Amino acid sequence: MTKYVPGSFLNVYETNEGGKIWAFLNTPENIVRMETATYLVRPAGEALAPALLKEFGDAVAHDDVKRMIGHMIRQIMEVQGYALDKTGVNITRDPCLFKRATRYKLSVEVEVEALDAL
Repeated sequence: MTKYVPGSFLNVYETNEGGKIWAFLNTPENIVRMETATYLVRPAGEALAPALLKEFGDAVAHDDVKRMIGHMIRQIMEVQGYALDKTGVNITRDPCLFKRATRYKLSVEVEVEALDAL
């Protein structure tokens, strides 16, 4: 697990839940959820909403925490070889923790490496 770089989310990250959320997002099952959502051309955060709500309840419902989660997801996805595809993708599925989230795609370098391996 890489270290989270909180930047402007430092004050939110330093709360009781900040480090726990980072560790939770970095579990193998949650990384698979994010990668699967990405494969299905959906935002990575969409797949995490039920698990986040189950694990943390209302603590993740605050706007500043949700923005931090999006920031964390971006760092995780980039480490996994994904790049930003589109921001502000609407989410309509329940539970509706996020109204909009970022969609990712495999970065060009990873795609080229995969093709070279064939």
